[in-house]
Amino acid sequence: MVSWVIERLRATVDEVVVVVGPEVDPSPYVGLGAIVVRDEVEARTPLAGASTGLSRASGEYSFLTGCDYPLVNHRVVELLFGEADGHDAATPIWPNGYVEPLHAVYASKPSAALAERLLTHGETRLSLILRSLEDVSRVPMDSLRRVDPDLLSLLDVDTEEDVNRAEALLARPS
Repeated sequence: MVSWVIERLRATVDEVVVVVGPEVDPSPYVGLGAIVVRDEVEARTPLAGASTGLSRASGEYSFLTGCDYPLVNHRVVELLFGEADGHDAATPIWPNGYVEPLHAVYASKPSAALAERLLTHGETRLSLILRSLEDVSRVPMDSLRRVDPDLLSLLDVDTEEDVNRAEALLARPS
């Protein structure tokens, strides 16, 4: 699944940074066209991975996602980068107000520093970065639907059934 995400992102971004846990052997991910780094923080949370990944990113902005979003859509990523320009971050927002912190664009260095501070204070929730940044562009789902009508980019694959669905969708002709 990691290779699906890398392949989809490589066409859109300048670099892909894959963060693996401190106990994970990174060698299976080497050669997939990404920078592979071990998490610098023992805490196994998305915030820890974000801290490591954002600190290693070389670009002004970084798109942050999980390896379990194999249908990430380049048009969604491009839209979020455009929305983030001149802001601290851009994140999709659902009608109920829930944001998608694992499918968002962050100003790399300021967000990495903030993530590190949050971890130092015992926080584990990635969404706290978005809550703590001063200028976050909240992108309505209707905007994402214009480029990804079924919001497949946000398909979080956690079960075998999800994997089967993702594989079937990936096998469909574009």
